[in-house]
Amino acid sequence: MSQAGDALVSWGRVLRLSLLPTALADGFAGFALVGLDGFPPFPACALFVSSVGIYHGALALNDWADCQTDAELRPERPIPSGQLRRGAVLAVGLALILLGIACALAIDIRLGLWMAALSTLAIGYDIWLRGPLLGPLTIGSCRAMHLAAPIVLLAFDRLPELWPICVGYGAFVFTLSTLARLEERPSETLGHWPRSLLLAQAAIFMSSLLLGARLACGSVPLLVLLLAAFGSVVLMRLALSPGEWTPARVQRATGTALRLLLVYSAAVALSGPGSFAPVAAACILAGYPIAHRLRKVFPPT
Repeated sequence: MSQAGDALVSWGRVLRLSLLPTALADGFAGFALVGLDGFPPFPACALFVSSVGIYHGALALNDWADCQTDAELRPERPIPSGQLRRGAVLAVGLALILLGIACALAIDIRLGLWMAALSTLAIGYDIWLRGPLLGPLTIGSCRAMHLAAPIVLLAFDRLPELWPICVGYGAFVFTLSTLARLEERPSETLGHWPRSLLLAQAAIFMSSLLLGARLACGSVPLLVLLLAAFGSVVLMRLALSPGEWTPARVQRATGTALRLLLVYSAAVALSGPGSFAPVAAACILAGYPIAHRLRKVFPPT
């Protein structure tokens, strides 16, 4: 591969470009929840730029903050391996976050303040909010706020009504992040924690989407329930399958739960009452094969 190609792959890894469909999925699901009839208007589409900038900028800052740890545990990462300069990663990460906030402010002052608060949480996680409970809680809160951003923009008065679905989404991400942290623990210390977290995910998957099914119209609630049941059954089978829990098994379970995140987002999108809901759900599910291909070029870890 050429030097330019190597640099592209390195920046793609730092920015975690394989997670781009997940970042866009939050916006699609949020717009669907507000009940749009038709595609979001052009000014609202700038929210996708805002979301992607903040999301991937924060991921770049994560590499910047973790460069010393990566030098010991993951020396192949772009910064410790010398492929990218640490200062350049910091500059790009901050620039993307500021671009995201500026786009949100250009759309609506209230949305700008919301995205600035989300960015503060994300930067806080990168630098100091890393505890075993505080870290996953911060990530879950960020994703809940990310999903709620279109609601803040277009239907702020409905935020109390729709907030439980956003909280359920954040709770799912919280348990997913907590599960991912178990990958680095020795087998003898895992105990029943992975099983408990997967069962909690299955319960969250079903209960929070039941709230969404109540909002959906026509025959769509049945489809939402089918997606909720599918995700719950997959997670329960992972939790209850026999055998000892090892870091490798936890890693596989985390990967499955991470892939179910797009299924969750699609079910949330279908909960919306407008004509945009099925379009949003289809776009979210189409992101799965795209993410799979991007992971081959830009591995997220």
